[in-house]
Amino acid sequence: MTTAPGVLTDRDLRDAVREGWIAPSAPPADEQFQPASLDLRLGPVAYQLRASFLPYRESVRERLEGTANNDLVIDRVPLEGGATLQRGSVYLVPLLESLALPPDVRGRSNPKSTTGRLDVFTRVITDGTPRFDEIKAGYRGALYLEVSPQSFPVRVYAGLSLNQLRLLAGPTSMSDAALASLYRESPLLYDDDDRVLPLERVAFNDGLCMGI
Repeated sequence: MTTAPGVLTDRDLRDAVREGWIAPSAPPADEQFQPASLDLRLGPVAYQLRASFLPYRESVRERLEGTANNDLVIDRVPLEGGATLQRGSVYLVPLLESLALPPDVRGRSNPKSTTGRLDVFTRVITDGTPRFDEIKAGYRGALYLEVSPQSFPVRVYAGLSLNQLRLLAGPTSMSDAALASLYRESPLLYDDDDRVLPLERVAFNDGLCMGI
């Protein structure tokens, strides 16, 4: 499988599953595939934690099960039949999807819009990482989702999707000069009267700047 630089499309993501870049422990459902992302599914157990953490040079499982960290986990919560996650608590859920990415493909994760509307704080972590929601190029290993309800308890179950994954191949950013050239051909910003904003009124600074 070869991919052009940029974000992988739903067709690419289906190919990535067939090629083993994305390795689900249960067959993926069609509704998981979005135009440029894949919905990630909760696994069968959640670990209630005393606090959030990043594994840095360790694996997540080492942090969860290591004798030196046995005070990190408060409880194991089965999700097969559904469970209620309490407001203000932090949970870590191994996801049903794991990755075996090629060296030039990396990933990013973000919450689904419905997750944000429910005020549930979520972020993905991987083995040996110093950052949330960033998956390094060539990563091979499990994915875990930190879940923390902020406003009220929420009911979740194994197979539920709270976050989505985007895979990116090669360089994906544009220079300001290239973005300005694209803007000349296909304007991207309009004023309140649906008129195109002229280029001289548009601000570029490592991207296209706009205010609402």
